[in-house]
Amino acid sequence: MIDLLTARSRGRYVFDLETNGLLAGVTRVHCAVLYDIDTDEILDFRPHEIGKFLEIYQRATLLIGHNIIGYDIPVLAKLYGVRHSPDCEIIDTLPLARLVYSDIKQTDFPLAKAWKAYKAKVDAWDQKRERSRLDHEADIADVDFTEEPPEWRDPGPYPYTASAPLEFPGQFVGSHSLEAWGYRLGAERKGDYSKEMKAQGLDPWESWNEAMHAYMIQDSRVNVTLYRHLMEEGVEPLAVALEMACQALVCRMERNGWPLDVRKAQELYARLSQRRHELEVALREAFPPWQVQLEDFIPKRNNKAKGYIAGVPVERWETREFNPASRDHIADRLTAKYGWEPTEFTDGGSPKVDDDILQSLPFPEAKLLAEYFLIQKRVGQLGEGNNAWLKLVTKKGRIHGRYNSNGALTGRATHSSPNIAQVPSVGAEYGWDCRVLFHVPIGWKQLGADQSGLELRCLGSFLAVFDGGAYIKTVLFGDIHWENAKALFGLDPDLLRDEKNHPEHKKYRDVAKTFIYAFLYGAGPEKLGSIPGVTAEERKLWRSDPKHLKALRAIQDRFRRRRQPVPNGTQLCHIYKGEQLTERFLKSFPALKRLLKVVKDAAKKGWLKGLDGRKLPIRSEHAALNTLLQSAGAVICKSWITMAEKALVEAGFKLSEGLGEDWDRDADVVFLGWIHDELQVAVREGLEEKVSAILIETGRQAGAPFASWKCPTDVEVKPGANWAECH
Repeated sequence: MIDLLTARSRGRYVFDLETNGLLAGVTRVHCAVLYDIDTDEILDFRPHEIGKFLEIYQRATLLIGHNIIGYDIPVLAKLYGVRHSPDCEIIDTLPLARLVYSDIKQTDFPLAKAWKAYKAKVDAWDQKRERSRLDHEADIADVDFTEEPPEWRDPGPYPYTASAPLEFPGQFVGSHSLEAWGYRLGAERKGDYSKEMKAQGLDPWESWNEAMHAYMIQDSRVNVTLYRHLMEEGVEPLAVALEMACQALVCRMERNGWPLDVRKAQELYARLSQRRHELEVALREAFPPWQVQLEDFIPKRNNKAKGYIAGVPVERWETREFNPASRDHIADRLTAKYGWEPTEFTDGGSPKVDDDILQSLPFPEAKLLAEYFLIQKRVGQLGEGNNAWLKLVTKKGRIHGRYNSNGALTGRATHSSPNIAQVPSVGAEYGWDCRVLFHVPIGWKQLGADQSGLELRCLGSFLAVFDGGAYIKTVLFGDIHWENAKALFGLDPDLLRDEKNHPEHKKYRDVAKTFIYAFLYGAGPEKLGSIPGVTAEERKLWRSDPKHLKALRAIQDRFRRRRQPVPNGTQLCHIYKGEQLTERFLKSFPALKRLLKVVKDAAKKGWLKGLDGRKLPIRSEHAALNTLLQSAGAVICKSWITMAEKALVEAGFKLSEGLGEDWDRDADVVFLGWIHDELQVAVREGLEEKVSAILIETGRQAGAPFASWKCPTDVEVKPGANWAECH
């Protein structure tokens, strides 16, 4: 029968496996299913039929499934050495769903809220119904009826089911699991096989059974419904192909892992823990215990032993010891000791206490507290947090960080378990000490490659239609940050940078560099104004000049109309300065002003078209340009790293698949980590130059697949023995 069905098939299947474990420990495939998406025929395979499944699998022209790139496909390669046909297209509905619905939380919240409210009404009805039944039974329990006792008048189940919203439990908000999609789509729902087996105290995946088999088939039906739903959204094929290739790459990277120098990590943890202890001692000496008056206690009766008289209030006091990790304690003690008057507050109304604020305060303890915060963060990353490196490192000495290749709504990847992107840079405090831990084994070299000036190249590409490529030329051949500085500070457009004779030129350029990146990332006026800061002369002028006073009051009035906290003092000055700088900057770059208008106008429909054709949800107009640029950068980097991997294979290099306990023994190249515009790669000693050349060349070709891309890209590669030396 299977032969008859496959003979008329186009070989396009949704497939699924049920096995006995996760990829690292799996030893057996219990059963498999192939759902023909053209004929709607289901081919299911029991344990003794897996060989037949593998035959059809290898002939397939399209294979679809949920997380098949991360699990099912590598399982078959690991257990049977079987791979699909090179001409077979792979569509994984997990990354596809993330691509099509990158902002799924925004649509999930209303669904979950509506279902929760409806469920509360149903539960209240059912509880009232049950109480009615119990009350009736209690009423008739002790009465001796001569006839049949009156029957309970059952009000019946909740009567308003016709108005029931879509069932969507809150735990699935933001989830792209197949179970979550089963709820969203309504028509098909995953089964509860695993939960039911566990409720009976049984291991659901230990051995094959009929319930497991039925569960697998139902999963395939849900998956088919999801696939058809996603494809109906009209997703761009170029974006789909890019995401599938990127998903395959990051899954291999997860399996390979990144070696961590455990001994050095333990030494660093011990050193930082000792410094943390020293800071705690110093800070508790600086802020000795203090008394806090609590709410009075009013005794209800006399107590001669304690001296209580009924109704007479008794004062209560508590001795508190300073906790340097408590922001409330910090604010309280700085206020008590120095009369500190905070100007920034949290949404809850408490004084805001963070690294930036502590660094700006003149009090000696503030610097110690800022250092304490930093040490505490590093210690958490190293050994104490839930995802601390020393907790996650395997017996093989590797960190297997997780990647969501489309975790941000812009298409940018996100990282977890641990978040590799949060490892401090070399220039940050303890950054070198942290990055040196991520290394390669003896006999290998590490290559750090990153896209050069990607953010400004993305901006130049989008500006080209308005300025004919002028911004691109400055980015590539001039000093774009000096040009931005002249625009920002109103300097002579022909002024040449001369830091030797004019030290202020360096300050102008540094401020302009920080400003442009903050501007592109969507920073508001207050943040932009805080970058150069407000001078005493400016404050004096603004307080005395009616024109400036009027502008400052207008800002306050604007906040009042929006019913937002009214800024004053430093905040107000920074907002005013930021608005002035932005106006001056855009006046000098009319092309950027035009781009902003076009992007904001386009964003009014709720989305923008990305570089590869994907839809980019826009939550607010002021974030539109940042979303567009960040997405373009993410797409360029995905294009680069997938091109690089393909080019390395075509050049004859063996890449590790990470399917064994260790890197493939005959592998030449291992992708270690991808952090936004940076790629870290391990290569066997002697191959550095050849692999570097491929990373550079593919980096330069990364924009080629996209018709609207206008700016050349480039990649820098740095060799070393660890991450600290490579970036």
